[in-house]
Amino acid sequence: MEKKLQKFEKLGVVVFENLLDKKKSLKIYKKALKNRNWSKTIFRKEKDVINHPQYTKTNPGKGICNFAEEFNLDFIEKNKTIINFLNKTLGKDYEIVLKKFVVAVPDAWVPIWLKERISKFLIANLGGYIKKKYRDVTYFRGIDYHQDIIDFPNKKPDMLTMYVYLNDVNKNMSPLNVVEKSHTLGPTVFPHNIKDKPNKNYLLYGKSKNILKKFKKKQLVSKGGSVYFWTCLNLHGTHPQFIDDDFRISLRYIIKKSSKNKKTSLIDKMFKKLKFLKKTRTDSIYSKNSYKQIKFNKILK
Repeated sequence: MEKKLQKFEKLGVVVFENLLDKKKSLKIYKKALKNRNWSKTIFRKEKDVINHPQYTKTNPGKGICNFAEEFNLDFIEKNKTIINFLNKTLGKDYEIVLKKFVVAVPDAWVPIWLKERISKFLIANLGGYIKKKYRDVTYFRGIDYHQDIIDFPNKKPDMLTMYVYLNDVNKNMSPLNVVEKSHTLGPTVFPHNIKDKPNKNYLLYGKSKNILKKFKKKQLVSKGGSVYFWTCLNLHGTHPQFIDDDFRISLRYIIKKSSKNKKTSLIDKMFKKLKFLKKTRTDSIYSKNSYKQIKFNKILK
């Protein structure tokens, strides 16, 4: 465990290959797979989206429209290695802020009318285009590099992400790419100053577009039952999935240090000199005021 903690502190990301019982992981995956017809049928019609646009509250929340909460996930949450790692990084009495299923949407599922529009904007979360009854998981079709602190403006970066692959994930199944050491620059505003190198194992990133440093990308390709941790300040993203045969359903956890715990933990030591961000994003579609300013039919055009 000591080596894992050292790697986490240095890189901001750590991998536990094949940590969980693969049969139990696959059982969760298969049960989720049978829950609905995973295809174009989960999407709303174009006319309905235009007439009734929905920009917010289309994602599962804690205790709100959350399919993952219907499962017994003790084999994950009570795993001794996971508990030990979280105790070491966040301290005891850590809090699970959110757990949810995330689904990599293959290209074939996306209606043509929608595919043409979303390609023009930084829209990764497809929740607003999904029928209401199916919004108990998060759907994405490629995600721009971002930090998870993006959802927590003006908050301490005393949290991390735990990501669980339930089924085997290969390079064609929209695997995550996490940028090692990118947490060392602290919180930065989205969209970030990045020059990606799609065919390279690194990208260029910086606080200013004029000063970019090279950071290594780690592609998370692995077997079901593998578990990953990264800080809320590590850049990560995915490319869209164009192969339609297999797709991944994974579990994503946001886990936070307990507000009751006043002791200094590893996450505190890592980020003790960082300033908070009052505003974590500036992209027009998702910015707080844009929901009132932008009419959806104009976006479609």
